[in-house]
Amino acid sequence: MISRAAPGTATGPGTQPKTARGVRWSFGAVLARQGFQMLCAVVLARLLGPQSYGVIAAATVYISLVALLLDQGLSAALVQRAEVTRRMAGATAMLNLLVAVLLGMVTWFAAPGIAQFFGVAELEPILRLLALAIPVKALAITPRAMLSRELALHKVGAADIAAAAAGSAAGIGAALAGAGPWSMVYQVVTTDLVCSALLLAASRGPVPNFAFRTVAPLFRFSVSVFATDCLAYFSRNLDNILVGRVLGVAALSLYGMAYRILVIPVQLIGQTVNRVMFPAFSRAAGTPEKVAASLVSATRLLAISAVPLMTFVACAAPELVGLVLGPEWLPAAGLVSVLAIGGARETIFYVTPSLMKGLGQGGLIFRYEILAAVVQVGGIVIGLQFGVLGVAVGYSAAGFLLTPVLLRIQSRLTGVSLKSQLAAIFPAVHAAAWGAAGYWVLALAGVSGVWHLFGGFAVFAALALAALRVFHRDTLSGYVEQARTLLGRPAARQAPTTKGQNG
Repeated sequence: MISRAAPGTATGPGTQPKTARGVRWSFGAVLARQGFQMLCAVVLARLLGPQSYGVIAAATVYISLVALLLDQGLSAALVQRAEVTRRMAGATAMLNLLVAVLLGMVTWFAAPGIAQFFGVAELEPILRLLALAIPVKALAITPRAMLSRELALHKVGAADIAAAAAGSAAGIGAALAGAGPWSMVYQVVTTDLVCSALLLAASRGPVPNFAFRTVAPLFRFSVSVFATDCLAYFSRNLDNILVGRVLGVAALSLYGMAYRILVIPVQLIGQTVNRVMFPAFSRAAGTPEKVAASLVSATRLLAISAVPLMTFVACAAPELVGLVLGPEWLPAAGLVSVLAIGGARETIFYVTPSLMKGLGQGGLIFRYEILAAVVQVGGIVIGLQFGVLGVAVGYSAAGFLLTPVLLRIQSRLTGVSLKSQLAAIFPAVHAAAWGAAGYWVLALAGVSGVWHLFGGFAVFAALALAALRVFHRDTLSGYVEQARTLLGRPAARQAPTTKGQNG
């Protein structure tokens, strides 16, 4: 039997090094994966151009749906449950495999219809080949969950890094050899093969079995998580679907590439924190003061890590797009600016689902996602009337409309006041505003092109850091201490105190 320590002990001092190590590996893994994937995407984008790259963007929308359907929320249930047997984990793995085979068959027969929906005939054979590899993706789900529940994120991270490197090498190699949109197939299949093999080896199974009765206790929690994830998928991907269907794959490629900018901080920073905070919140569920302190600390870390960075991206979008992707992609610059700001907000509140799941609030998650779906779909549909830029504005605006709801949920679950939550976010916003002002002043001085990009970055960073040091010294010190701890270089310990760390 694989059990979890009792609440109140699992988050004690003895587990802090393990948690910090997990965060470092998780951050490294996400950084490497996103770096490799972004490199592959840039190479493909430059070689193919917006029109041909739209085939990959359309395929990505569908493949992300398949990844969601493979799990059914069972991995989250395995992490959240206090005790899990190897037999239960094996039965979960078998269920994932059976669902994968079914999804592969559905994908094979649905491929012509999906290609017709997006108006891209070349999409059909690509999806059919990817359908054959879906069971390989399923092999990694349960091993990843079992390693995550034990905070063995160094093993998960190593597998993700190796898989991302191998997949990106395969994709870039195929692109340089002239494979075109088929390069994505090489990338996806290679990534899944390497990741599944390494995670299976690291977790030593579990061995699939047909003891499906042992999985039944997981369904009560997993069903609500799965329903929530489905709602989140459609509310967050309807923009891609509608852009591809109504505006065409060329517009979808521009929007999809800009959307990657939004995803970078969400996955690089948000997912890193989320991987650790979900099990951490689960373990500390019986100790409200620890949950509250963790929420404030995570919010501060997410805000300072994401807001200045994405504000700079929003300011420098034209120069960045021109330098990295080339002049063909300059129409995406406005989209990048809008979605970068939306990405900063989304990163800050990426911790909220982890909080709700960790405290077993499956029903609350579902109710929130219904509201989020309604608001986001409304914003996207309204924005669609004004073209692809209108979709980006509608998507981002909907996220900001949901922010008061998220703040209220966090306050209700942890007791942290709205004022305290906003106080954890404000220093990052204030510093970013100073940096943005400096970047724009440089533009008014007539500096342009690459000189504006690199000079503007230096000015932006200097002003943002100065604002933190002058106006928010305590917040900056707390952030630096957190960063040092996560990097394995903790600051000198101070005398013990009974106060929390949310100041």
